[in-house]
Amino acid sequence: MSAVLSSLTAFLAAAWRPPTALARAIVIVLAIKLIGIAGIKVFMFPDGAQPDVDATAMARALGPHAMSPSAPR
Repeated sequence: MSAVLSSLTAFLAAAWRPPTALARAIVIVLAIKLIGIAGIKVFMFPDGAQPDVDATAMARALGPHAMSPSAPR
């Protein structure tokens, strides 16, 4: 577990002080995306309820060819 925590610490430290302008821009864009995704989740599911996902919902999301046995893999 110590290796995981040290890796996570190193990852966060690298994001905290990126060495180049491009790396800083990437960190800023990723932070904005993370805030946006969190905002969308709060807006769509304010009470913490998650929609039920069953085989029918997955078939609808993936399309008709994803569930057919003759679909190429």
